Amino acid sequence: MKYLIFTLLLGVFSVLRAQGTPLVEIVSGVKYYVHFVQSGNTLYGIHKTYNVPVDKIITANPGCEKGLVEGQKILVPVPLVEVKHTIVAKETLFAISKLYGVKVEAIIADNPGADLGLKVGQVLLIKGVMKDLVLEDVNNFTEVPVADVDTIRFQDNPNLQLSFSDSIIDHIVLDHENLYSISKRFMISTAELQRVNGLKNTKIKPGDRIVIPVKKEKIEIVKIRQVLPKKEMIIEESIEFSAKSTYKVAFLLPLYLDRAEGYSEQLANFATDFYMGAKLALDSLESLGLKANVYVFDVKSDSLSAKKILEKEEFSDMDMVIGPFSMEGAVVVSRWCKENEVRMVCPISLPTALIQNNRFITLSVPSEATQQSDLALFALKNSEAEHFILIKPTGEKDQIAYSSFRNSFTTSPFIGNRPKLIDATLENFTTHLRKGVQTVIVFPASDKLQALKFMNSLNSSKADAQFIDVYGSREWLNFDEMKASFRNRFHFHFASPNDLNFTYEKTERFLRKYRIAYTADLSKMAAQGFDVTYYFIAEQLMGIEANEGVMNAFTLIQKGAGNGYENGNVFIIRQEEYKLIRSN
Repeated sequence: MKYLIFTLLLGVFSVLRAQGTPLVEIVSGVKYYVHFVQSGNTLYGIHKTYNVPVDKIITANPGCEKGLVEGQKILVPVPLVEVKHTIVAKETLFAISKLYGVKVEAIIADNPGADLGLKVGQVLLIKGVMKDLVLEDVNNFTEVPVADVDTIRFQDNPNLQLSFSDSIIDHIVLDHENLYSISKRFMISTAELQRVNGLKNTKIKPGDRIVIPVKKEKIEIVKIRQVLPKKEMIIEESIEFSAKSTYKVAFLLPLYLDRAEGYSEQLANFATDFYMGAKLALDSLESLGLKANVYVFDVKSDSLSAKKILEKEEFSDMDMVIGPFSMEGAVVVSRWCKENEVRMVCPISLPTALIQNNRFITLSVPSEATQQSDLALFALKNSEAEHFILIKPTGEKDQIAYSSFRNSFTTSPFIGNRPKLIDATLENFTTHLRKGVQTVIVFPASDKLQALKFMNSLNSSKADAQFIDVYGSREWLNFDEMKASFRNRFHFHFASPNDLNFTYEKTERFLRKYRIAYTADLSKMAAQGFDVTYYFIAEQLMGIEANEGVMNAFTLIQKGAGNGYENGNVFIIRQEEYKLIRSN
């Protein structure tokens, strides 16, 4: 019976779509029209077609201001109005709620006493009504009009504005086209097309030349002169430096050679391994023609140590700084690099706040937010699951990962019917499992106790593992108490900023080279030292295209105009037959 009802509803929906009624989707309680981009569509055209402000469209579809892609799904906020409805004989609250597509409870809330009985001639105020449902000749309604202006200032971000410019397209009519199809493609009325082309009717034939007036949009940064210093009022999207015969590169590493206060053997070993890998990279680059004076400074984890290093004479005319490892030191060095227009590369994971308003800084390690966002995109594009269950971690540290996955999953452009995302907790997630339904369970928790509790609960639920994929955190690999058989059974996936796999041929070659040089085994920090040093010096100083590294790949993305860069390359790893395999 349920299947029959669904089939009938689907048939009704198909008829409505054929008649031009747009599909409506509800996201987090908000109604949206669903628009699939066609060739020729623009933001301005969507704005005019649906009579919705452009800034509202962009807010609902982050990134669409950078350009629309054919087939892209755009959510357009449905214009809502307030209706004054006059009661007629035998009318009920239920009938009125169906007429306007609002809940009975909402009508009662806006009209106290309406639940006690309705009288003929009584006027009810109905809020949140889709304008398309309003019969203008019967009911009075009010709405906020959409201004047809050439420039729109964004309310959510006053530093942005969208400007429109008139443009004319000279179009040759194709075999399959008519005036109506062209009007839909370029989102302009047939009457307007007739007017600008002097057509007496809608008849056109293949080969006819017609002009199409369109408006093109451009996102601009509004320069705030009262806030930004004079030097920074011009925001450049790229950085260009003059080529030199000899470069200067500084490494700021917590080597703790004097074992002073704050000494950490583990941190010192990390720094040593990093430099050992960096040294091999410098040797390789030298064979390619690099001429550089390289300085290695022992910088502790405090800001004072970094300040003293920056005062040294060697820092005059510095071209690149790699390091330091601490946020305290990185803040000091980043300010110095901004003032002196020197590239700075952060070789380990540091907060993205560091690159705000500083285009000279690059984070070589993708942030946790970027990793989880990519994991969500991977899940959308590659999983055939019908069910997605997202479990909210309780730890404060994991909230960013949770929010990033959820936001990317629910808002990223997606062609077709977006899979349902079910919000769950560690206590109730097993109640959402369905027998025989392909399901992805996402639990972005790095806390050991939570991860163990989750995996034990899933295993004891006796769910059919062949229908379940688990998306977790890479930290789970370090939890000895978590049985590898559990991860294997439930097809464990995770996002990672790197992929050090000794089964890869290139990794084996580098391992042999490393052992010959140091008579030691390759560590992750050594591989990181090699990859970061080789890539950034080759690409940014020598102009040489660098291939994928030993365990990293680099795709630098500027995080907004005037800001610095982040490596956006994320690896999705899965466990299969007790082996870790790269999925993307």
